[in-house]
Amino acid sequence: MPPGRNKTRNPKDSRLVKSTKPSPTEQRNPRSSNLDKMSCRDAIRLMLSEESKVPKQLLAESHRIEQVVQLIVRAFRLGGRLFYVGAGTSGRLGVLDASECPPTFRTPRNMVQGIIAGGKAALWRSVEGAEDNSAAGQQAIASNHVNRKDVVVGIAASGTTPYVWGALSEAKKRCATTVLLCFNPFLKIPRQLLPTILLTPNLGPEILTGSTRLKAGTATKLLLNIFTTLAMARLGKVMSNLMVDVNPSNTKLRHRAVRIVSELTKADHLSALGALEKAAWNVREAVAELKGR
Repeated sequence: MPPGRNKTRNPKDSRLVKSTKPSPTEQRNPRSSNLDKMSCRDAIRLMLSEESKVPKQLLAESHRIEQVVQLIVRAFRLGGRLFYVGAGTSGRLGVLDASECPPTFRTPRNMVQGIIAGGKAALWRSVEGAEDNSAAGQQAIASNHVNRKDVVVGIAASGTTPYVWGALSEAKKRCATTVLLCFNPFLKIPRQLLPTILLTPNLGPEILTGSTRLKAGTATKLLLNIFTTLAMARLGKVMSNLMVDVNPSNTKLRHRAVRIVSELTKADHLSALGALEKAAWNVREAVAELKGR
């Protein structure tokens, strides 16, 4: 069995994950120690300067990011699925990325899924204690019948969220590919819980101490964008830099579809529109029709 895929014991083992040093996400940022007294202009500059550090830190992890993309592509080609699992902001960002895949890439709704601690209600309000329930994370994976074809990405800013570790432990038990995305490089993870890939860039402390909706949220959004966009491109859902599997479900997207068909075929507006209407607004089929297959 490949490293990081050995079977787990009990989901209570998830509580054995510790940080050998305080998580950077919980440390105080000396640059913002007088945040409450700063002028609005200076505070804006400070927040943006901190956010600007995120891409550089992520670039240092480019090799592991590439590995995650490759594993997702492999899973999709095998008929597997991608699951994001998180609590709070992490969970909401996973649900956001998953929900954008069907309209952007015309994927089946179960191909990319977001699982958030506390369920749908947690999307708009805090569900107390949900993130501490490792058994619920385990059950979420079991109820989705996760298997060896799937990839499960656990998102936890500080890296110790029990719900996420419960989900990852159950996913490992089912021989799925597992990824931990967090912003704490100081984790001590028991061998039986070690994910296939650890992605743990150090973003340093937040401007508002512990508020991981800030830099950690930005980094999470960037990484999830990379995972699905590049995976879908490698599945042929992108031609040049155009989304040829877009689902034109509203006026804006229908106008975009016409522009895409025109760009790829050099057809005029009316010809592109006619081809799309004939193809029931399937961009790929309209392009093929105008190019004479």
